[in-house]
Amino acid sequence: MAIIEHTGYYENPINGVSHMHTSCELIYLVSGRLEVINGDEPFCLSDGDSLLIKSRKHHTIRMKSGIDYKRFVAFINPWELEKQLVRPDLFAMLTDISRSGYIILRNAPQLYGGFEKMKDIFENGGNIYAELSAALNVISAFYEEVRPQAKNAANSAKRLSDTVRFYIESNYADNIKISSLAKENFISEGYLAHAFKSETGMSPREYLSHIRCTRAYELICHTNMKFADISCNTGFCCANDMSKKIREYYGRTPTQIRFENNR
Repeated sequence: MAIIEHTGYYENPINGVSHMHTSCELIYLVSGRLEVINGDEPFCLSDGDSLLIKSRKHHTIRMKSGIDYKRFVAFINPWELEKQLVRPDLFAMLTDISRSGYIILRNAPQLYGGFEKMKDIFENGGNIYAELSAALNVISAFYEEVRPQAKNAANSAKRLSDTVRFYIESNYADNIKISSLAKENFISEGYLAHAFKSETGMSPREYLSHIRCTRAYELICHTNMKFADISCNTGFCCANDMSKKIREYYGRTPTQIRFENNR
């Protein structure tokens, strides 16, 4: 399944009925006035505003008449996003409607490029990593708007965890040493493990293994690359090491996975 399930640029009017989506809907209003009705009080979007509608949240969208209207719309699959990242914080933001099913960013022109990138990937194709990067570029802005601001220590742990997580996601194919990451951040390896696990539910080593396994799995399923090349491109020391980890993670060998996917 894809992370970006649909995205496009539209200039046609909207006068809808109340509905909901399993995926999350993201809107960037290039120009015009948009009214969103959530069953309680309506709210409006103006030029440059962006809206995230969470999974399974009923809503009605109406366009203000007589105004030039342009918008980007994207639908993101939060379950596929969670599978690729193991981020319970982001997943909760996209699916938890116990408080509010909406997040609004006012005057956020910096998101325009992110929506353009998602549209290009959806229309012209892109692998799961490109989708992940493009979706996170937009979703992270909403997350920063609503994430709880706790005590300084908690904020420090969050920043540390985000830094290490981003480094792992960007450099998983390299020979990453957790001890070196701790040293570079002037902390002990034990504190790094504790802070990272408190934010992600996994240790840095577990997260690195997860990222390598999921990236290798995608290449096994969707390319004809040799297993030795896949192992080299995803940070495993050799094809046998990759095969062992993949079997532990998915319960099947790379050969079995590729055969099942190609049937």
